[in-house]
Amino acid sequence: MKIFILTFLLFPFFAFTQISKDLEFEIKKYDSLSSIGDPRIIDNFDEFVLLRDKVEKSILLKTNKLDLITFYRQEIPLTFRKLIIQKLFADNDTATVVQLFKATIGRKDIVAESHAIRNFDPEIGSIIYNGELFERLTMDPKTYESKESALKDELLNFIFASEPLNENLLSNIQYAIPLKKEYYDAIKKLVKEKNFPYLLNYVAKFKKQDDIEFIKSFGDKSFLAIQEFPDEKFIPFLEQFIEKFAGDEDFFVYQNYLRTVAEFCSPKAKILVEKIFNSSNPRRSFLISTLSRSTYDSKNEVFVDHYCELYYPYIKESWINDGVLDNYVFENYTKKILSKDDLVKYLYDGFKKIKINEFSVRDIDNEEVELPNLSQTNIKFLKTLNSTMYQEIVNKYFLELDFLQHLDFFITFLDDRQAILNAEDSIKLRIDKEENSNYLIDAAKTLKQSDYRELFNYAVKALKKIKPKVMQGDHDYSKEQIKIFEKQFDLSL
Repeated sequence: MKIFILTFLLFPFFAFTQISKDLEFEIKKYDSLSSIGDPRIIDNFDEFVLLRDKVEKSILLKTNKLDLITFYRQEIPLTFRKLIIQKLFADNDTATVVQLFKATIGRKDIVAESHAIRNFDPEIGSIIYNGELFERLTMDPKTYESKESALKDELLNFIFASEPLNENLLSNIQYAIPLKKEYYDAIKKLVKEKNFPYLLNYVAKFKKQDDIEFIKSFGDKSFLAIQEFPDEKFIPFLEQFIEKFAGDEDFFVYQNYLRTVAEFCSPKAKILVEKIFNSSNPRRSFLISTLSRSTYDSKNEVFVDHYCELYYPYIKESWINDGVLDNYVFENYTKKILSKDDLVKYLYDGFKKIKINEFSVRDIDNEEVELPNLSQTNIKFLKTLNSTMYQEIVNKYFLELDFLQHLDFFITFLDDRQAILNAEDSIKLRIDKEENSNYLIDAAKTLKQSDYRELFNYAVKALKKIKPKVMQGDHDYSKEQIKIFEKQFDLSL
């Protein structure tokens, strides 16, 4: 194993009382083993799991229930805290779990792995262990929904009666807090005194006009709250953010902003949407997917999209302006307002502008890739063009492949052998531009596998031209790949 054999010796001392040195050592060792988040750094994962399980069993053999309860109330590693709760649940001792939850009600131990996932949305805040413990005590284990129960009421009453209130815990469990005046008063006071935005959406659920200015005072931390309370008085406030959040670090904030805008459907909101589509923000087209309000049709077990019809013209034009073709609006609006000839020109103009990209979303890391993917839906529409237009676009996409190894993707996606044969000159021109030997090898393998013999031979000739430069270079991997390629296809470049 690479990393965990002695790392626990470096961990700080935890404040245990009435504990043997041997047990303290094992708890630290267990913490070190359980804190490894990336299994890729471990040589032998099975051996690692056996060792961790062995240490866990040893700790539980050396402790009794009273010991575990005593330790839980002290400053111990979060991994050991979880182990204690795991043991109590395994013993069906919910009463003791509730007792320990109450005894440590003020703790704010951050659960790093959950935080990393759930902080995808920057307005959620830190996820703490007591929040997860509350969920486990009150959620239905089959549906994962918060269930009404005497225990849930008991825990909520205890939480709100504790001093001081644990704002992190409340933000984690706010979905389970009933809409009651006493809870509203306590939470609004807490948000105000601690300038704590992560509970704003609970306040917003009461939809009080008097809270509009209070919500707005939190700036871009108010978006989730506005989604709960989409009053038109927020629209002028939202306009100030149209040109903000252009950097990669603002990606998720901007997504949340667009989700907030999408909650509105009115003439006033239409002006805001129009300004966003006319803005210079490179991610403005993400508004299209957020404008779709999906609801779950339980009878047919599908999600159904609902659009605000006021926004159809902007969504339609996003195909020409941003390369995003929304299937719902195309079928229910665009096809109805355009003649057959105009519809063909509309599709053709959009295909001329967009670039092919193998990813399913906009490539935000590459500013040169201005437009999103050529999706399966788009391929379907591409094939509705007349033969001349269709071949022109296919040729264009082969020439514009950002990386030649994506040739495999496009050939598979297009699924049209004749169009590919007709695009032979374009494919050759793209091969001529390629300077990366590994990409040429990938392309050659694709062409060989798909039985495009002439194009395969052309790729081999291109590889032969750049082989001397590669073999004189410092990239051992590229040299090795050329040798493997020669051997695989019985070639001598």
